[in-house]
Amino acid sequence: MLSVAAGLVPGAVMAQDSGPKLTIGGTTYTKYLWGNQRDQGALYNFSTVPGEGYGDNGIGTELELLLNAKISPQVEVNGRIHSRFNQNFWTNFGGFGGNAAGPCIAGDCGEFDPRSNQYIKLRGMSVTLRPGYLIDSALIGATDLGQFDPFVIGRVRYIDRDNAAAIMVQGSNLDRKITWDAARISLPRLWAGPNFSTGAFHARDAAYGFQAKYTPTELFDIGGIFQYANDQEIRADDTNLDDGRDLTPRYRNGVGGLKAGLHMGSWLDVRAAAYTSYSNADPILSPKSFGVGGYSAVLAGHHTDQTYMLNASLNDPLDVGLSLNFQLFSIGSDYVAVMASRREADVLLTEGHDGSFAFPGPSNASYGSYSGNPTRIGYGGWSSESQQVATINVDNDFTDFDEPFAETAIGWKGATANPVYTNGALEVGGEYSFITYNTNWQAYGSADKPLGDSQYPGTELDSGVGHNYRTAYQPFQDKRTHLIALRAKYVVDVLKGIDVFGKFKYIHENDKRLNDPRFLPFQQGACAGGLVACDNSLVNEYSPGNSTSGLYGNPNVITNSQGDSGYQFKPFDNIADDDRVLDYTTFTAGAGYQFTDDLYLSASYSKFFADLLDGNTAFQAYSNHEMASGKHNKNQVLVKARYILSGVEFGLEGQYAFGTFRPDFGDGYVVQYADEDIAKGHNVAVGSRGFTGRNGGWNSLEERNFDHMRVKAFMKAQF
Repeated sequence: MLSVAAGLVPGAVMAQDSGPKLTIGGTTYTKYLWGNQRDQGALYNFSTVPGEGYGDNGIGTELELLLNAKISPQVEVNGRIHSRFNQNFWTNFGGFGGNAAGPCIAGDCGEFDPRSNQYIKLRGMSVTLRPGYLIDSALIGATDLGQFDPFVIGRVRYIDRDNAAAIMVQGSNLDRKITWDAARISLPRLWAGPNFSTGAFHARDAAYGFQAKYTPTELFDIGGIFQYANDQEIRADDTNLDDGRDLTPRYRNGVGGLKAGLHMGSWLDVRAAAYTSYSNADPILSPKSFGVGGYSAVLAGHHTDQTYMLNASLNDPLDVGLSLNFQLFSIGSDYVAVMASRREADVLLTEGHDGSFAFPGPSNASYGSYSGNPTRIGYGGWSSESQQVATINVDNDFTDFDEPFAETAIGWKGATANPVYTNGALEVGGEYSFITYNTNWQAYGSADKPLGDSQYPGTELDSGVGHNYRTAYQPFQDKRTHLIALRAKYVVDVLKGIDVFGKFKYIHENDKRLNDPRFLPFQQGACAGGLVACDNSLVNEYSPGNSTSGLYGNPNVITNSQGDSGYQFKPFDNIADDDRVLDYTTFTAGAGYQFTDDLYLSASYSKFFADLLDGNTAFQAYSNHEMASGKHNKNQVLVKARYILSGVEFGLEGQYAFGTFRPDFGDGYVVQYADEDIAKGHNVAVGSRGFTGRNGGWNSLEERNFDHMRVKAFMKAQF
């Protein structure tokens, strides 16, 4: 660390330790990515942000300078100056040249764009005041908001840590039996509102938060938290500029919570919380509805809802090494907290779904039935379990395959039991979770409205092997989830001790989706079979003027290249056509060893089986995604290494994922064979079997074989 003591007084030099002090430190981080997808859009494996790119090849370096100045015992200044990888590859050679008119992917813009010109950016600038009276401290500037509550005001994800800016005051009373925090937080204009935006006028947009906690004894505490976000726009009808301009609300969000804890010594801890939210988006200044699908960080329209949590921990009450963690939860379907944690939190005890299958299709492609839409994260997905967050504004952007994967838990309700047994070098943990959903409804719970008038953003919609990470809503749902997991680790007393670990996990998930015949798109007999074209005039209405026929249109009668004639895909004439049943099993076994004080190596093998029915060709995964019905057999070999040398840390994770997918899309249609255009656009062989969907996408019927290799290595030096 470099320390500079500065303090000049006219006519005298102060003692070195009596004046203001500036401390400068920092970190340099170099990352190496290699993978056989050969993507080089950016130095991150995954991003959904337009223009940001993603990749699995390249080397880049970033620098972070940490500044701390203690001006006096009452005043402290902190700041960071930070570069970012983004598209700053070593091959950019300093970011020179480039084409400013280009797409700005893979560093193509060079020195003309901050994503590839090795820019340095001010981050994390704050001043902390400790006056010694009235309050404990006041912070003006940047903060990660980590002292609040992930259900209300949550810690900002790591890539943007300290980018949030606020005025925060902290205080205490009664010998700190009462503690409180108050804050005015500027709303992030890039995502904190409808359509991931706070509109055109953002300078005044803010969230206001207050929390307090009362701890009368060590056995009990009670507290509350409140947040109000106000996104305003300039009133378009205020044309008189002589007296300034009036504002009008675009989006308002209020969240309140009560929390209590009971702490019975070391053996029992119980915590309970209840939250209520209010969300109101102006239908003129923000989207009125999203149709089936649509993207937004919050709901359209006006909504209120509640969330309830109860956590209990029994710490070895029988003194035999057996402890139990238990959680009851219900997160409302319409619960909205625009400032809730998007990533850096895990609000549920369950480990949830796996990041290995995180997007609709078998290869983790978001809209993979269309030409030119390859997967981003790759077949391997993320290699960790998921963490659940209480928002649909989930953020997995700018992550690599070895990092935690976040999924929305909006609408989840159920229970989780987590027993843990320890005995010397052995630790065994288990989980059983039952989850049903507050979003189990038909026609979004409003059978008197058309599906296209939905206030719920469906995002990728929920189809595929796993749980699409930011999808909480689909028009029809009748879903339940059972999850069983068993984890064990043991230190074998050989040499320095060999760490042996393993895991078993099973998920059974059943979603009937559309479960009432009145929601079928057409009347019985509309598609008579044979070579008779469907009668599209026989529309079935589930309420006056409303039908699902716009979503599930009838097929055409076609003749394939072999001369066979029939329906292009199965007509949606049975409520079972969209049923989803998943039996998902995974096993992991591995071992690790500390070869030296500085070097640790581990290796593991994981096996994934997924037997999935995810609708047939009548449903076709909402017509946009790769269909995933069939049998999935996936293998994953993982090698990790960590080496520390006098302040420099090296890390490596290498993964080889391989497996097969055998499609089973049902019957009732004519198989088609790929021509040269389909083969070129969808990377399939000419003459291979498949079918074209309602929107023109292609789904292959051939068995698929996957082979995905990737490596991430890093060097981190602190100074």
